[in-house]
Amino acid sequence: MRLITEQLAEFVGNARYEQLPGPVIEKTERAILDTLAALIGGVPTDNARLSRKAARACFGDGTAHAWFAEAQLHPLGALFANCAAASSLDVDDGHCLAAGHPGAAIIPAVLMEAANLGSDGHDVLAATAIGYDVALRIAAARRFCDTMSFASGQWTGFGVAAAIGWLRGMSADQLAHAMAIAGAEAPQNLPQGDCQASSVKGSSPWSTVAALFAVERAGCGMSGSIDMLDRVHAYNVQAITADLGSRWLISETYLKPYASCRYTHPVIDAVLTLVAGRDPDEPIGRIVVDIFPEARKLPNECAPKSLEGGQFSVPFAAALAALRGAEAFRPLHPHSLSDPQVVKLAQNVEIRYPDEFAGIFPQRTPARVTMVVGGRELTVDVPLPLGDANNPMERSAVEDKLHDLGRDILSRAELGKLIQSVALLRKGKIAPLLSCISALPDAVRHAS
Repeated sequence: MRLITEQLAEFVGNARYEQLPGPVIEKTERAILDTLAALIGGVPTDNARLSRKAARACFGDGTAHAWFAEAQLHPLGALFANCAAASSLDVDDGHCLAAGHPGAAIIPAVLMEAANLGSDGHDVLAATAIGYDVALRIAAARRFCDTMSFASGQWTGFGVAAAIGWLRGMSADQLAHAMAIAGAEAPQNLPQGDCQASSVKGSSPWSTVAALFAVERAGCGMSGSIDMLDRVHAYNVQAITADLGSRWLISETYLKPYASCRYTHPVIDAVLTLVAGRDPDEPIGRIVVDIFPEARKLPNECAPKSLEGGQFSVPFAAALAALRGAEAFRPLHPHSLSDPQVVKLAQNVEIRYPDEFAGIFPQRTPARVTMVVGGRELTVDVPLPLGDANNPMERSAVEDKLHDLGRDILSRAELGKLIQSVALLRKGKIAPLLSCISALPDAVRHAS
């Protein structure tokens, strides 16, 4: 009986672009566009800026680009910096059953490796779909417990290793060991809720660097524990390979319209519905949020001291949506953290965890919000937040997201060119996209 890692490696080694169904190719292209939107929006954040600074200090200068910024770094430093930018706003894609975010790790790694190897657009799409599938299958098959960490960096490395190994044409044996090494050496992030929000977040940048090392080591002949996924106490083992090759998990991912933790999205959707058409002079009274119990693990600060604190706060998200609208999350700006009206309203938000929402996570992330507006008590239920795989954001909405998050970095013409370059991947063309992401933006060039 072959081990699970060996089965995954055989699947990866035999996969071809021509085998991808049309809807999977479409969803993969959308995932790439969405991740680039998250990355561009993240570039000016302190998280991304300081990550570039640390990457230069640790890895040195080089010829690899920290995209949409001035920095040219050692390839490992650039990889770390690009992954950090993609995850810094918490607006990158995710998967409910995996309870985490694949794109911010896998897509920067695929694009950088494809540029190094001279791969084409079809290779980029195939490697991305493969990386997502491996990573999400493993993450979704974990046996959840109250003390586990939901940090994505614990499992994104499996997908990064699979994607890079596929691009390099590694043998099945090498792929198996690359994935095993990447999984064994992934960052062991503290369980969510055991510490306050910080710029470490899900540790995907370091996980991605570790996965690249894993591929190099496996290519040199080093070995990993390829039986690690056969531990029945840790994984639903059979689920990892169920429908392998016919069910592509990238098709089940969600996209995020708001730069905040996914737990807050049904709350934001509900609040936006409740205040739609509200007269600006109408007072907002108390807000009651009913949500799944896993949301207890968020810091839920009413007066966040950092962007990360704002991203991981249900009361702050509810208050900001009520008073400043959806645009306040596209992106979330530091000045919103000290908005006195928002902070005051956040302090008047009550969070409840009713039994009816127990056991729903991670399959679904619903919420119910009751709000007093102008003396009237109103209630809205949101079973599926916008962007969910069953309530998806259309391609045009992702393009709007790119324009919103990138307007301070790229000109409208540059953003349009980037959108077109992603679409050209289906025609096998990669050069236009690589040119877009490595070029210094007009705004940065003119300021220099």
